Amino acid sequence: MFWLKSQPDRLIDYPEIARQQILIFNLKNMIKISLLKSIAICISMLATNSLFSQQEIIYQQNFDGNNGTFTNTILSAVTANNKWLSSSTDTQYGNYRHVWNFSNDAAGGNPNVMPISGRSLGMGFFNGNNPNVPNQPFRTWDGTTIPNPPFYTTRWAHVGISTVGYKNITVEFKWRCTGEVEAGKIYDYGTVNTSIDGGASWAMDQSGGQGGVTSEHGTFNGGLYYGNSGVQTAILTLPANRGNQANFRLAFRMVVDEGYGTGGGFIIDDIIVRGEKLLATSETVKSTIDAYKDGTDFVVKSPNKNILQVDVYDLSGKMTGSHKNNSKEVRINAISLAKGIYIVKAKLESGEELARKLRN
Repeated sequence: MFWLKSQPDRLIDYPEIARQQILIFNLKNMIKISLLKSIAICISMLATNSLFSQQEIIYQQNFDGNNGTFTNTILSAVTANNKWLSSSTDTQYGNYRHVWNFSNDAAGGNPNVMPISGRSLGMGFFNGNNPNVPNQPFRTWDGTTIPNPPFYTTRWAHVGISTVGYKNITVEFKWRCTGEVEAGKIYDYGTVNTSIDGGASWAMDQSGGQGGVTSEHGTFNGGLYYGNSGVQTAILTLPANRGNQANFRLAFRMVVDEGYGTGGGFIIDDIIVRGEKLLATSETVKSTIDAYKDGTDFVVKSPNKNILQVDVYDLSGKMTGSHKNNSKEVRINAISLAKGIYIVKAKLESGEELARKLRN
């Protein structure tokens, strides 16, 4: 090994220099990788923001008064609560039942049953004909194992939202659902379903959530909500045919494998439905013209309607020429016009008059 004395009382080890150079090289690479990841995240955020910037909020609900008044009560299957309904509140055996209900009770301390923010909507398990909903969180079971309970339960909460006049519908919401997973099979979970015929038929969304193998309905690539006692935000992109629908309904559905409780119910909050506004018919067919200089000519074109007349004005408002026509393109010889800016006004067969500025 060779040593070099570079300073008084200091020896430099060549292998040590090499190690430092490797360390610096690795550090530079780490910075590059970190920078690339940051750029990728920024691009993703910009894409998401770009999508939202083109959309308008169609419906928003936090169950705390921003869109109707809610109290801690069972969601009825008959009488709508601010347009919300449940698929069923029937007892399943004795006085036991799974019900969708509203609750802001955070006294339980168990994250599996807690509301998300203020008041939330979730599916809990209750006994008695009049469950003590106002003073209970979204409880998972009654505490007593029932012999031979009914197997498999599914119930959902749903709301009608008109998407007429909108396309590219997205649904954003916060959720928690612990559910139950055993040996790789999912027994308790939530799903999001939509309908365009007022609830006569439903389609399960799979653009969000997680994939997995369920106990009753096979394998899904996405669309399952489970294994989360914290709070997550989901953003779903719905199929194109969910736009421009008067009878659109949005449902949050809970599936449990046993009739006497859940492994942690499907709890939702802070729902935002967005859509991109469709152009009105009048805007869709609104006429336009192109005007430009081609050699010594002013050229005026209309893509879909004949031009009946083109008038040319200087900036003082003086008409310098008028040209009658009945075609989609008009050429005007401007060689005799002085240098400057002119306004060409085209009258279309529809009666519309459109103007453009041209420089000679």
